[in-house]
Amino acid sequence: MTSAQQLIDMARLTPAAGPFDWEQVGQRIGAPVPQDYRELLEAGGGGLWLGFLRLFVPAPGAGLKHVDLERSGLEFEQLQDMFEDEIVEPPEDLDHDSRLLPWASTGSGLTLYWEVSPGAAADSYPIRVSDRNGDLWGRYDLLTTDLLLGIVQGEVRSELLDESWMDRDVLFKSYADET
Repeated sequence: MTSAQQLIDMARLTPAAGPFDWEQVGQRIGAPVPQDYRELLEAGGGGLWLGFLRLFVPAPGAGLKHVDLERSGLEFEQLQDMFEDEIVEPPEDLDHDSRLLPWASTGSGLTLYWEVSPGAAADSYPIRVSDRNGDLWGRYDLLTTDLLLGIVQGEVRSELLDESWMDRDVLFKSYADET
């Protein structure tokens, strides 16, 4: 069973109201969205995992622009400007042709990115995690849902992912429940 299917089963996700236009999303962000992430969002839409991790979703609706996946390309442009102005340091091993596209964030200021390199397959994007100030960077060579499942199961740990911020009593809360 895939990690996406395990998350879907564990959270008892309810399918989103309608399918997302993944081709349009890919055009807007300038890269295809990994299949496992698409599968997870199709099964349950966007939402908050463990009361901590906000998944970005296409066209999230009013009041949820901070989790709009289609803004990821714009957010990378802003991040790139911050790299160039030396406000934030990029990861030391980031190739200059790679782009960092955010796909999740937390209330504590962590951002999770797909590292998209020219010609890379969507299902092989490394995942980068940065703290609020961009001073600390983590790297995970995992599928998006493998990382999320590892966080949910307490198997993925780092100095950036503080266990005390997570509410293990609420696995998933859909954004649809908040509107």
